[in-house]
Amino acid sequence: MRTDSSSAVESRYLVHFLIYLFNFVLRLFVLRRRNSRLTPHVSATYFTKMGEPKKDSKSSMKRPMVVTVISLLIDLIGFTIILPLFPSILQYYKEHDESGTYAQFAQLSQKLGTLIGAPANQSETVLMGGILGSLFSLLQFVSAPILGAFSDIYGRKKALLICLVGIMASHLLWLVAASFPIFILSRIVGGLSRANVSISTTIVSDDCPAEMRPKGMALIGIAFSVGFVVGPSIGAYFARSGNYSIPAIACFCLTALSFIIVSLYLDETLHPKYAKESKGFDLSKVSSYIWPPYLFSFKSVSVGEQLRPIGYAYFLYIFIYSGLEFTLTFLTQSKFQFTSMEQGKMFTILGITMAILQGSVTRRLKTDMEASAAMMGVIFMMPAFFVLGFCNDLTTLAFGLFCYSIGSAICGPTLTSIATSRVPKMNERGTALGIFRSLGALARGVGPIVASSLFWCFGPTVAYSIGAVAMLVPLFVLHKAVNGRSDAATSSKTKIQ
Repeated sequence: MRTDSSSAVESRYLVHFLIYLFNFVLRLFVLRRRNSRLTPHVSATYFTKMGEPKKDSKSSMKRPMVVTVISLLIDLIGFTIILPLFPSILQYYKEHDESGTYAQFAQLSQKLGTLIGAPANQSETVLMGGILGSLFSLLQFVSAPILGAFSDIYGRKKALLICLVGIMASHLLWLVAASFPIFILSRIVGGLSRANVSISTTIVSDDCPAEMRPKGMALIGIAFSVGFVVGPSIGAYFARSGNYSIPAIACFCLTALSFIIVSLYLDETLHPKYAKESKGFDLSKVSSYIWPPYLFSFKSVSVGEQLRPIGYAYFLYIFIYSGLEFTLTFLTQSKFQFTSMEQGKMFTILGITMAILQGSVTRRLKTDMEASAAMMGVIFMMPAFFVLGFCNDLTTLAFGLFCYSIGSAICGPTLTSIATSRVPKMNERGTALGIFRSLGALARGVGPIVASSLFWCFGPTVAYSIGAVAMLVPLFVLHKAVNGRSDAATSSKTKIQ
């Protein structure tokens, strides 16, 4: 039970937080006005006459990347605050929802739990959260390609601001969600607005020349790792209080800060000449952005043949990887009786480890090392799966998690960087990376369901062994894609000579 004193303390902390936020925004505004008087706007000198980003101006080149990564980090902290609160939120609606929607969702999760052989005490809590998580990912699958195509025509900044407005709206819906249907609506709006990740990736790829591209993708990976450490830690603090209005307000304020930073400091990275060359956003062709056969073939972009094998490899990798990620809590609870607090500490250590690896290893990769590094990341996932499936002590568990951290820190950013390198046209980059992220979202929507079925039907040893062997498939697809491109490049050079 919450006490009045704890509520007063939280309210006081919230007031202080809002005061600091207001002061920070005010300083940003003053600094912006001062810089605009002293120097011309960066976007005026950002492009060459050919419409490409200037390569000789480090300040103009790095500014959009830095602003985007900072904005993404702040937003991700707000996004992850809710994760530790899910069990308590579901329990609250179980006791207070009068619409009957929660009862229907509970029945659905129980049927799913029975189907996959999950214990009765898991089906209504963990699996119900899993259903909402899968719904969230599938909504990202729908929105990422559409908003990516929008950004190719009307600009990255406009598309990113639209996403942030949608995310703020989802936090406001959460704040006023007295019934479970309103809470579900908040998750739907939030899921549809999560194309900001693919658009942020596009901005960074626009801003980075080829030699800096691995560093840019690594910085996005670091933002994810840090966000998934800081956000849940804040959420765990709020979870002890039982008050869900304060974290909703905090999430809204963080996204609002991200919106202000983008509005004031982000320069448009899509040159106007590329927007003029685009054919326009045709609503009648939206199906081509969300129909899976079209997505896997990248039919919406001219370089679909070059992107298709990388897209397949990415989908297969995330499909298997997300299963391990989702069932890891089941594994540590069933084998080592980890509490929620101990699991939180485990994920915190994993996030810090991945951030260190991305900052020290991934961002230092050269472009000609990306393919080998991506394959190495997939290879590291194999011992991670095997060790975690057979582990019976904490030392073995730690070794398996370390292999998992290495694979996670390397594979995702390098695959994204490889996909970016295969889209030379700036006015197709948003669509291509939107489709690329959409395939990952589809994998995250389906992968945990399949992995949970294997886990509860056959046990962790069999499930994780299957996952380890299955990693050979994306490794083979990736190896074939990289070697095929190398052979094609060698052949073209020979013909020219």
